[in-house]
Amino acid sequence: MQSVQMFAVETFISVFRKVLFVHKTEANTIRVGFERAAKVTKFPRFVKKEELIYAGIEAAWFTPQEFTKSKTILYLHGGGYVMGSYNTHSALIGRIARASNCKVLAINYRKSPENAYPLALQDALDTYKQMIADGYENIFIMGDSAGGGLTLALLQLIRKYRLQKAAGSVLLSPWTDLTLSGESIETKKDKDPLITRHLLEIFSKRYYADSDPKDPLISPLFADVKGFPPTLIQVGGHEVLFDDSIRMAQKMNKAGVQVRLEIYENMMHVWQFFGGIVPEANQAIEEIGEFVKSIAVVTKADRLDTLAVY
Repeated sequence: MQSVQMFAVETFISVFRKVLFVHKTEANTIRVGFERAAKVTKFPRFVKKEELIYAGIEAAWFTPQEFTKSKTILYLHGGGYVMGSYNTHSALIGRIARASNCKVLAINYRKSPENAYPLALQDALDTYKQMIADGYENIFIMGDSAGGGLTLALLQLIRKYRLQKAAGSVLLSPWTDLTLSGESIETKKDKDPLITRHLLEIFSKRYYADSDPKDPLISPLFADVKGFPPTLIQVGGHEVLFDDSIRMAQKMNKAGVQVRLEIYENMMHVWQFFGGIVPEANQAIEEIGEFVKSIAVVTKADRLDTLAVY
């Protein structure tokens, strides 16, 4: 059953959808609107945010008061590849950092249409390479919506270039198919309070531009996922992108990837964004934290800490 808080959020979005920033078409307008609207979420206690330039990219570290040295998270925010930043997603990223007891690095990758594919992916790859060079050994890659698709594209490049394998990945309502072939785009169009086919068509074309939307690095649903790390996928039952998650989970399972699919009935696209407001969001974030903690790893930092005890 949907909580009162979630019902209120969905009702508000449904009523005002036509005038909300997300359905504007001019890039700067929707970016400014998203930055303002995101202030409704509250940054969590016991987490510090530090902005910096990392691998030549605007970035921010989110550090909880207590954190493990053995695991680190790279977070790729959503926003249709057109809008969003580590600022719009600060509350969500901070809550994930606290729930997982991990430092999280989030980047402001380049956005379309000014910077179409593959520039956002190049920024993600450069960041991951820099993290490896800086000694981070067990990196979890996470992303919501378009950031989820970007996560899956990055995992392909990590395998292609034989880089240090990611320790795991977490996909929140991932956008995995920019050809828009999922049946749920039509079957759930009256349930999704936020996203429409028209919006997906605009954002997808801005991102892939002159490239082929069936390119696995653009639509990871068409990728070879063999050898991908343990993955958690969370999706809401009211999403038009519901099938993007279901089909990706099925593909991973068939390829032998350790994948866990969590379906939250009656939830909208990236409901986790409303952590601190909506109980279902709090629950989902706690599940993310537990997933990260459940992956056993050993690092040089652990061994050094052990030696220091003796």
